[in-house]
Amino acid sequence: MGAGSPRTARSRPAFLVIALARQLLAEAGWPDGRHARTGEPLVVHLDTTATGVGAKTRIDWLNKQFQKINVQLVVRSTDYNRFQEKVRKGAVQLFYLGWNADYPDPENFLFLLYGPQGKVRHNGENAANYANPEYDRLFEQMRAMENSPERQALISRMIAILQEDTPWVWGFHPKDYSLHHAWLQNRKPSKVGNNTLKYQRVDAPLRQSLRDRWNPPIVWPLGLLAALLVMVALPAILSHRRREAATAQR
Repeated sequence: MGAGSPRTARSRPAFLVIALARQLLAEAGWPDGRHARTGEPLVVHLDTTATGVGAKTRIDWLNKQFQKINVQLVVRSTDYNRFQEKVRKGAVQLFYLGWNADYPDPENFLFLLYGPQGKVRHNGENAANYANPEYDRLFEQMRAMENSPERQALISRMIAILQEDTPWVWGFHPKDYSLHHAWLQNRKPSKVGNNTLKYQRVDAPLRQSLRDRWNPPIVWPLGLLAALLVMVALPAILSHRRREAATAQR
C-alpha cells in the first residue's frame, strides 16, 4: 500500500493518518518506531538555524507529532553557514528551507525538484536531491511550453507524482499582510517575486478627494488665538488710557 497523496492524507481524520504512518513504518522495517531485527529506536534528526520563540513552538509541535508514532526527533541547531554546508553535502535528514519565486510561473517552483538541479551532485537548487525519471521528463517537456491545456495537464501529472513520492513535507503556507490606503493599487504582498514596486500605482483623484475629506481647513484655532490676544492686550490698553487721562487732567 502506498503512502497516498498529502491531499488525501489531509482529508482523513487524524487517527487514520497516524494509523497509516505506523503501517508505513512497519513496511519500512520499523514497526512501532523500532528496528524489526535489532529493536533500536528510530531517531530522526532535524537541522535548523531558527532560534526565535516561533521556531521553538514549531519544533515542539513536531516533537508531539513524532511521539504519536514513537519516532524520536533530535533537533540539531547550527549557524547558517554550517547549515548550508551540510545541505550542500547532503548530510541532513529533515530541515526547513524556503523559496521566493522570481517570476509567477509554475516552472519556478517545479524546477526545485528537477533531478539535474540536485544540490549534492549538481550544486543546484534541488536541496532535497529528489530524482524521478518520469518527473524530469515531464519537466523538460513542460518548462518551455506556452500556457495551454496541454501544459496544465503535464503540470497536474507532475504534481500527482510529487504527492505520491512526497520529497517535501508541505506543512504550512505563510501569508503576508499589508496596511495601505484605498488609493494605492496593486499593493497586495506576495512571495512570488520581489520586484512588485513597478506594478503599484496611485489613484491621484481618489487620493485628493480623500485628503480633502480627511483634512478640511480648521480655522477656529485662529479665532481662539485672536480672542486670547485681545483678552491679554485689552487690560494693558485700558490701563494705559487711564494713565493718559489722569495725566491730562492734572
